[in-house]
Amino acid sequence: MSKVVVSLPKGMVKNSVIGGVLALAAYVLTQFLWALLIDRGLLGFESLYPLVCASAGAASFLGCGYSLLRGTSRTALSVPVVVVVFLTLTLAAAFLTADAVSLGGGLTGVGLSMAAGGLLAALIGGRLPKQKRGRGKRRPRRTKRN
Repeated sequence: MSKVVVSLPKGMVKNSVIGGVLALAAYVLTQFLWALLIDRGLLGFESLYPLVCASAGAASFLGCGYSLLRGTSRTALSVPVVVVVFLTLTLAAAFLTADAVSLGGGLTGVGLSMAAGGLLAALIGGRLPKQKRGRGKRRPRRTKRN
């Protein structure tokens, strides 16, 4: 049997990992903001879960957007990678800080928000104009002379 070799665009893994870390940083910063606003009494505690889902979607959008803009091609191939990196880092932090993590605790909604943010970034990134590869001045085509 022959192996199928998939060629990934140059720098896709690096941009995806940076996008995932950027998404995690934005997510943590917004969580600190929500905690501060709830502690000061500006927001009610019941609004925490919708805010967590909104910040997960926005952070995922930011990370996936970074990955799409930094990539050499406008393919949406890096978007699922960024979402998986972001979700993995978030779950790792949850396992390190909590005794148990369950799907009933809102993890499904946060994961779907992350996926929705990535999908939105992919839809917007697909509509951006493709980058032209500038290799200097183009020469005019030679024509046959009689």
